[in-house]
Amino acid sequence: MSIPPAVLTWSRGLAGLSPGVSPCPGLRPEEWRVTLERCTAFVDRWGAQAHEMGWDTLRLFGVGPKTGTIRGDFCGILIPLSVDVHEVTAEWIKLGKWTAYRHEPVKMPGMVPIWEFQR
Repeated sequence: MSIPPAVLTWSRGLAGLSPGVSPCPGLRPEEWRVTLERCTAFVDRWGAQAHEMGWDTLRLFGVGPKTGTIRGDFCGILIPLSVDVHEVTAEWIKLGKWTAYRHEPVKMPGMVPIWEFQR
């Protein structure tokens, strides 16, 4: 079974980030380290299924083009991620005790994947 190109993009994008340096405003160093670890684990465990279920890059890993994660309402559901993902469906992702539903997002103009954030 081949890995979908989008999942390879997610994996490569996250791999290019340093756990010691937050890529954007709004994430404290320790919070960022945990978020990166959990996002990487998500891609490894759930990436192909999430892609197959229709989850896209910005819904999962998006941040504001200038605000980073300061505006949580303009962040993908995995940013910041401090809990384990337990299940992925086409409608929702189970995050610890919470469920994040896939509504059509209100995208911030210029929203980018966290690995493309420009300081």
